[in-house]
Order: sequence, then C-alpha cells, then structure tokens
Amino acid sequence: MLRNDCMLNKDFLRLYKKFSPGPITFVLKLKKGSKISKNVTNKKKTLAVRFPKHPISRKLLKLLKYPLAAPSANISTNISAVSKEDVKDEFGNKIKYILNGGTSNVGLESTIVGLINKPQILRLGGIEIKKINKVLKTNLKYKSKNKTLIMPGQSKMHYSPGIPIRMNVIRPRPYEAFILIKKKKSSGKNFYYLSKTKNLKEAAKNLYKTLRMIKNKKFKSIAVEKIPNIGFGEAINDRLRRASKF
Repeated sequence: MLRNDCMLNKDFLRLYKKFSPGPITFVLKLKKGSKISKNVTNKKKTLAVRFPKHPISRKLLKLLKYPLAAPSANISTNISAVSKEDVKDEFGNKIKYILNGGTSNVGLESTIVGLINKPQILRLGGIEIKKINKVLKTNLKYKSKNKTLIMPGQSKMHYSPGIPIRMNVIRPRPYEAFILIKKKKSSGKNFYYLSKTKNLKEAAKNLYKTLRMIKNKKFKSIAVEKIPNIGFGEAINDRLRRASKF
C-alpha cells in the first residue's frame, strides 16, 4: 500500500527489513498521484509512516482498506500517554472510547528517520542511533536544534508535565520531586527511580509514567540527577530538555 503513495529508496528498504514492525517512523516523499489527505500531511509533500508491532494495531489495520492517521494520544506539549489510564487522565470526557492495548512496552515515541535526501535522525526514540547506523553503514548524529520544524516533537517545548524541571542535579531542593537513574542507599518520599540498576532502556520505559505520577501528586518542581547521554539516555535527556522549557 505504501508504494502507491510514497517514493521508496534503498535506505528505507534496509531499515524497514530490519526494524519494522516496530518503533521507527520513516519520513518519505509523497508521489504526485497520492490520495493521502492534505489535512494529514499539513499540506507538505512528505509523509511520516510507521508499521506498528502491537497485535491490536496490526489487526485493526488489516481490517481497513486504507492507511490510518494516528496522532499521539496526548494534548500538544503535554506528557505522552503510555497506558489507557494516561489517555483518560489527558483527555477526560473529550473522547468516547479508548482502545485498550495495555501499557507501552517501549515507553518512548518512535525514532523518526528522514529519508527524503540523505538520511537524518529527526527524533530520538525507541530504536538507538547506533543500530540504525549499523544497518545503513553510516555515522548519523542527532541534532537537537533544527531550523526547520517538520513535526511537533522538534519544538523547543514538548513532553512537559507543566511544572519546572532542573537537570543534572546532585541535591534536590526541599519539597521538590527528585528523579534518579539508580537506587541510592538513602532515599526520601520525594525520590522517584526510573531504574534501580541504571538500566537506560528501563529508564526510558518509565520516564513518562514517572513524570505523570509526579504531576498528579502536585509537586511544584522536579529535579533530575545527571543521566548518561548515551543510548536511550540520549533520548531521555532530549525529552527532559524539551519538557524543561516550561
């Protein structure tokens, strides 16, 4: 079906074969005869496409005779939802139904790769850059500051719990929620662990759940200890930087 609407290339085919279905999104050039609505593409000549791995999503897509437009289940700039409870918390009675697929296994959004000209990493996410580089046999780097915004996730403020966030903190202020990457010998009621063993993949999975928990407990600010800027840690730091622009 994708061949009817988008122009494919060797880089796409390599990444698709390795990572799809899964948490990777491809930005491709639309064909002139594409029937994809301009409302979906924001009147641009490109389209972001993903092949989900979740069995409920795959079953739904097989029932349809057309691709499905699926924006994130959160209000713009707010914390992403990773469970049906989060969706309910985010939208309340504004929506009538929630298709319950359980809690997200990845926790972060998909990695977005631009494949219009040269490959680009447009957003960090569920697949590490090193794995993408291995498949493409290249050395792509992520640039957190882009002059041209292709999607909301590139904006300066995004993924925010609506309260100030301080990063690379050694000691939190009184009554401030403290997010840590590793279990400490001494802890307090305001301590929240993304992982107890400094596992960055586990930490990424728990990030949004932790931010939403802290928000709902009415903390006025959040402190985050230094998180290694490697692998999934790079994606975590990117999300926290954008969330801290509150």
